[in-house]
Amino acid sequence: MYLPLNDSARFHQVIERAKIEYAVKKRWKIGAGYAGTKPVGGQWENKPFLTTTVSTRAGAFEFWLQKIPAGEQIEIRYALVHTSR
Repeated sequence: MYLPLNDSARFHQVIERAKIEYAVKKRWKIGAGYAGTKPVGGQWENKPFLTTTVSTRAGAFEFWLQKIPAGEQIEIRYALVHTSR
């Protein structure tokens, strides 16, 4: 929940993201999740998504296919992973 701190803000409910993943191989994961929001006076908007993550020496590449109210979108996310020895 977002709670207003001043008069310009509005109260609304948000599920930022929730996902579950399964490691198919050591460097490859697949997953599914859900995101949603309910603005003040608006209807609940559902945003289910599918993900696949490939881990390499250069980092983790995550590909999302997400349903949004206007259709679908594809996102590519990158996480730099550094390990010290």
